[in-house]
Order: sequence, then C-alpha cells, then structure tokens
Amino acid sequence: MIGHRLAKWRWSRSYTTAVANADVVVCGGGISGTSIAYHLAKRGKKVALVEKDSIGCSGATGLSAGLVSAPIFWQDTSLQAIAQASLDLYSHLAKTCKFRYVKCGRTYLASSMANEILLRRMYSRGVVHNDKVELLDCQSEMLERWPFLQTEDVQLALYSPEDVALDPVALCQHLALIAKDHGALIYESNPVLEVHIGDEKQVYGVSTKMGFIETSHFVDAAGIWAGSHLVKALPHQHVQTAAYPCTYSYIHTSKLPTGSVSDMTPIFNDLDGNIMLRTTSFKTLCAGFSEESIRPLARQTGSTTPWQHPEPDWNVFDSNLEKLISRCPMLGECNHGDLIVGMEAYTPDKLPTIGESSQAKGYWVMCGMNGQGLSLAGGLGKVLGELMCESQSSTADVARVDVGRFIDLHANSQYLIGRTPEVAALTYSNLYHSHQCHTARNLRMAPIYHQLRDAGAVFGEIMGYERPLWFEKTAKSERNALMSGQDSLVGKPDWFERVASEYEACRERVGLMDMSSFSKYDITGEDAVEYLQFLCSANVDEPIGTTVYTGMQHQKGGYVTDCTLSRLGDKKFFMVAPTIQQERVLVWMKKWQAILKARVHVQDVTGAYTALDLIGPSSRYLMGDITGLSMSSNDFPTFRCQEINIGMATGIRAISVTHCGELGWVIYIPNEVAQNVYEKILEAGKEYSLQHAGYYTLRQLRIEKFYVYWGQDINATVTPVECGRLFRVDFKKDFIGKKALEEQVERGVSKRFVQLLVDGHDKETDPWPQGGETILKDGRPVGLTTSAAYGFTLGCQVCIGYVENKEFGVSPEFVSSGHFEIDIAGKRFSCRLNVHSPSLPMISSEHPLHYRPTQ
Repeated sequence: MIGHRLAKWRWSRSYTTAVANADVVVCGGGISGTSIAYHLAKRGKKVALVEKDSIGCSGATGLSAGLVSAPIFWQDTSLQAIAQASLDLYSHLAKTCKFRYVKCGRTYLASSMANEILLRRMYSRGVVHNDKVELLDCQSEMLERWPFLQTEDVQLALYSPEDVALDPVALCQHLALIAKDHGALIYESNPVLEVHIGDEKQVYGVSTKMGFIETSHFVDAAGIWAGSHLVKALPHQHVQTAAYPCTYSYIHTSKLPTGSVSDMTPIFNDLDGNIMLRTTSFKTLCAGFSEESIRPLARQTGSTTPWQHPEPDWNVFDSNLEKLISRCPMLGECNHGDLIVGMEAYTPDKLPTIGESSQAKGYWVMCGMNGQGLSLAGGLGKVLGELMCESQSSTADVARVDVGRFIDLHANSQYLIGRTPEVAALTYSNLYHSHQCHTARNLRMAPIYHQLRDAGAVFGEIMGYERPLWFEKTAKSERNALMSGQDSLVGKPDWFERVASEYEACRERVGLMDMSSFSKYDITGEDAVEYLQFLCSANVDEPIGTTVYTGMQHQKGGYVTDCTLSRLGDKKFFMVAPTIQQERVLVWMKKWQAILKARVHVQDVTGAYTALDLIGPSSRYLMGDITGLSMSSNDFPTFRCQEINIGMATGIRAISVTHCGELGWVIYIPNEVAQNVYEKILEAGKEYSLQHAGYYTLRQLRIEKFYVYWGQDINATVTPVECGRLFRVDFKKDFIGKKALEEQVERGVSKRFVQLLVDGHDKETDPWPQGGETILKDGRPVGLTTSAAYGFTLGCQVCIGYVENKEFGVSPEFVSSGHFEIDIAGKRFSCRLNVHSPSLPMISSEHPLHYRPTQ
C-alpha cells in the first residue's frame, strides 16, 4: 500500500481540475486502460487517463492472480499474435522497471482423449516457435517432477515455458508512469460522469468529477463497468456493449507443506477438472471454473456503481475445492485460506471486444477480456492504437475481436446473463470452429424452424441464428435438436454418415438447405452504381439481372468482406454477405457513404427473408416445376438473378449461385410466405428424391471445390492476389485498395492460398484436422491451414490454407517441388497441393466454372 500511495502522489497530487482538452480520453486504470494509454502516448497523442479509484487497484486487474498465458494456448493466429505482443511488452518492461515478473511456465494436464488431442495440437503449435515445449505421457515422470500432485489419471501433460506470473498492479502503474513520461495526464479518484456526443453522433467531450475535458475520442476501457457511462444523446443513454460481468472465486492460502515448490514451480491447469493451481515459496493460489460456481453480477439501484459485489460463498465453491484437493491432496493440509471473489467481463464468444462503436463516432471500446486480460490487453492496446492512428492494424487481423462482429441482440442483458456463465467456465478451454454453446439458444429462427426440426435438423447457432448443421435419419419430436459442445477430434464424428448421405443428394439429385442466416442488404439510390463500384474490387456495373461475386477491400488491399451483388434495377442492388458480417459490413458501407456523400440508402434486410438453397443436378427441373419458368442454361444461367413467383407467393428473389460450386439456386422468400413456399418445394421435390441438407454438407462441398469463407480462409490480412481471386478484380476502374493491389501484383506475393489433399489418413482412428494445423515443406514449417473437411468425392481429408516464403516469394516452383506434410495433433501426413480447384467428376453441373473458383 505504501508503494501505491507514493505512485498515486507522483502523478495526481498537483491536479485539482482536469485538463481542458486531449486527443484521447481513456477511461479505466486497469491493464486495458493503461495499455492503450501507454501505446497512444508513445505515438505522440495527448492522452488523459481517468480512473474512478486508483491505478491498477480496482476491478478485474486488482483482483487478478497475475497469470499470463503463452501464445500457444490460442488456436486462432490473430490471438496468438496479440498474446505474443503482450508478452513482449511485459518482458521489455520487466527489464527496465522493478516489479514481480517470474517466467515460471505452465503445465496443462489432460485426463480425457479430447483434452489429450487439444494438448497435442498445442504442442504442434508450440514447437514451431519454442523447442522447450514438452509433452509428458509417463505418470511416474510427472510424479517425480511434481510430487505434490496426484497424476495417476493424467494421460498427458504439456509444459509451456513462456507463461508468466507477475504483479498486475505494479505493471499497470509502470505503464501509466511511462505514458506520463510521454505527456499523458493521469487522474485517479476521478470517475467519468458523462460522455457528450453532438452532431452526427460525434464525441466532443467528457465530464469527469474533476471537470470537463474536450476531446473527439473516448476509449471505454473500464472493465466490468464498460458501457455503463452516461451518454444522454443515445436512446439507451449509454453505449451498449456485448459484455457482461460475472464473478469467479479463488483461494489465497499459505505455502504448500513441502519443499518441492518454489517461485519457479509452473502454473497448473487441469483441463478436465477445470481448475488452476499456482504455488510458490510463500503462497498458494487456486481457482475453479465450474459453470455452477460462476455468477452474473446483479445490478443495484441508487448507487454510483451499477454492480453489486457479492460476498464469498464457500458452498458455491465446494465442487471446485473438491477437485483441487483431489488433484493436490496437500492443499487440504493448509491451515487457512481466504476465498476471494474476482470479477471479469465476458462476451458471448469468449473473445475480447475492441474498436469504434457504431453507436457514436469517436467512442472506442476495449472490454470483455474473458479472464485473459493480462494475457491479451498488452497486445490489444497496441492493436487499438494502430486502429485509432492508422485505421489498420499491422499486428493482427482484428476481425475476430472487432466490436462490429456483434449486433444489438448480443448486448441484451438477459441474453448475456444466460450466456456468460457458460463462457466463463470455458476460460481455460480451447474452442474450435465447431464449438456450440448450450445457453442463450433459440433466439433467431427462420419461420420454418419447427418444420426443419421435425425433419431431423440438428441446429447450431451463429449470430443468434439457429441453422441446421445436419439432419438425423429418424428424429423424435421430443429430442433436443440443439448441438452443444464440439465435434470429436479423433475418428469419424457422429454426423459423418448423415452428412455423406446429404452430400450425395446435393451432388447427384437435389438437396434443400436453409441459409437464412446470411447477411442481406438492399442498396438503392441515385449514386448506387458509382458508390458500389468504388467499394467493390470487381465490376458491378453489369446488366440488370446479373449477380457478381466480389470483394470489398480496405486501403491495403485486404478483404473487408466478400459478397454477391445482384442488380435488381438501374439503381437497386441486393447484397448477400457472410452471416458474421451483418453489423461490420453495414458500418463500413455507411462510413463510406458519409465520406463520399453518396446518395444511396443501405438497408439491412437480413431478418426479412428466408433463404433456401436448392442444390444439385435436379434443381433445374425442380425449379422449373415450382415456378413454371424455363431454368435452362440459356434462360437462367449461372450468376443471374430474377424475381419470381412460386405458386401464389410473390416477391421471391432467385439467384443462381449456391456458394459451394454445384448447380442450383438460392431463393430469398419474404418471411410471410416462407411456410407456403417451403411446403410446395417439399411436395414437388418428392419426384426428384429431394433431401434436406445442413451447413456441414455445404462445408464439405465448398472445401472440396476450393471455395473460401470469410473469417476462416480470407480476412483483412489476405488480398485477392494471395488467395487466387485476382481475376475477379477490375483494374480498369477506381476502387478502395486498388493501388495496394497493383503494387502487390508488380512485386509478387510471399504467401499463397493452396488446397491440401491429405494422404494416409485413417478417418476411423486418426485425429481430424480442424484448421490451424502446421504445413511443412521438407520438414520446415511454411504455413497453416485455415479450414478442413472430408472430401467424399476425393476420398480423403481436404484442407485449405496458406504457404509462405517471405524471403523469395511463392512461385509455381515453390508449390510444385519438395515434400509437403501437415501436422495434425502431432502426427504428420503427406499432402498433395493444389493451387486451383481439382477436377471432379461432372455429376451435378454442366458449368465447368463452378469447379474453378480460382480459375
């Protein structure tokens, strides 16, 4: 406390009123706030950091155990880069500032096959960057190294040497002091009273207890209090954030009664028990994250703070304590222990949230650290600083953590109260693309949801939407139709045979797939053509009735999104974009509408249409039957759109693009007639043995034909040159990112998108690829996969990803020579590489271009 009081005196004593103006006001003196203040101040920005209490001492940071996870913990490469940036920052500070910083490492323990595979995948990532990562599968060796642990049931342990234990309060104070040395002004005991926004919802100032600060940028890094600041001009009088605070509990007790521990004893995470242990030469910290022990914070009225901090409850912690003592019996011999209630803000998808809010210009957020604040905030402060100063981050792709990935429903408190305890319980779990939460489900549903459920649909959730993943053969009406958890990581998943059947229907007959979750927009107005020509890299000024697949690039040439644009009239377009882009793309389009002063109206119509994808060779005949129109290749060719009637239903938009390379149409049906149209399709489809199909089938189809998906395969760090889509770019017109792409074409690329056909893989017993696997050439790592699926026609596992050669570039010779392998959970398999879509039997389409998305 003496050190804290001295630090407080050093930066605050002389100030009685706040500074009159600042480039940026940062709210929050925890690790998030001090990190962004540090990075902005070092960039020369005039920063005012305001904290309602004391730097580093309140909220999640003040109650933190001070543990920092190494980058290998994360599956996602962007999070790995952010975590590495955090570690680099803390390591640098520890060399010049005096605070507790112990590179003790961490040991993960696995007792189940699922977690054993998780550790093997972590090890595969780890050895690329650190040859001191260890795997131990011998219980006697584990007992010899850690005699105070019970390890008889542990199947595998992984030692990660880069993990750190540090003093979080001192770290925050040093970040603040360095920011102060670069001109930042620090104000403690100075809560934010109101954030002021004016014309066009632009921030112009912040009222604090010490006075008014004029600024055009406000960073809300207030941890569990983020989003609670008064903003009178907004409908809810505050900026809504998709994060909610929950409590977790941990025990602070004395040193274990053994000579086998020291400050260098690693942190222990028991993945199956969901518990954590940190033991040193003078204390022991242990925590548990069972879902039943996590509590959302209750709101309180009549107080200056919105949250009521609960008292510790040993009964709530009881199940965690039982697991802790079982794993570390010596813990029961400690004669006392304090149960401490920590608080943290959690998001619906277990990823932090940064970026500029769409609700107010200049209102930036950095919140929702999901129990990994120390591990990520150092790097996230750097990323947010880059976004604020340069509009793009050179550290990591921000799409996974961008505030724009959420829509209004994610900020609903009832939704968050339902979801966040489950997320908090997953703090030390690694989630894959297939993971599905069991809470806060059945929120957004197509009008035909119940009919699809009765037909056997097993639903997964994305952006709140329930969409069928696959269909059970014999479904009982009383079954739980919602998938939760994630696919098996070893051997064939439960759905394999069903997806094989759906795949066959789409390739040889006709399949029916619900794609209602895709983001949809109407774009109209006098300047619609010119506006879209500038936003899109492809030529969209095509005749009415044409559909164009295009990217929207940012200034450096990377993808903001990919989408299809269908021209419905001279000045009217219908745009379809990835599901997860619903808010983000809308913000991007409105931003450029304002910059260009374009006379256009962009309307989100995602919830207005039910989208059904009819896929397969018989789709042409089925569409002809239900519409009464000619669907021949001359009358309704690929990449065309038309408004049609089906029976008595009108206003249906039919587009001859299936998003997977097969012949077919997606029909966008006004919701009020969706049930009627669905029944007519089923009735007419009997003649062609129509079969329901789910999103997993779409995945198998598209990966086999080398189709990319935004967010997995392409993102802001990838350009059309690198992913083989340059032929879709029209350099004859002006568009955002044109100059960057021209420069890249001239100098060549150092990474290239490839398809990998995996040889020698036993689908019954071997681990399955999930994306994120290391690609090796002649034994040397050269890239990572981005997504994977089983190729039913090709008869093997199919992965897509990037190979890199930063020194000499990726030439055709680089890809065609050498021996390529893929590492799946520590097991290596030989691979054949394709830079273009493979030639598949022409079963379902007379359109060869369907099989050549990369030309």
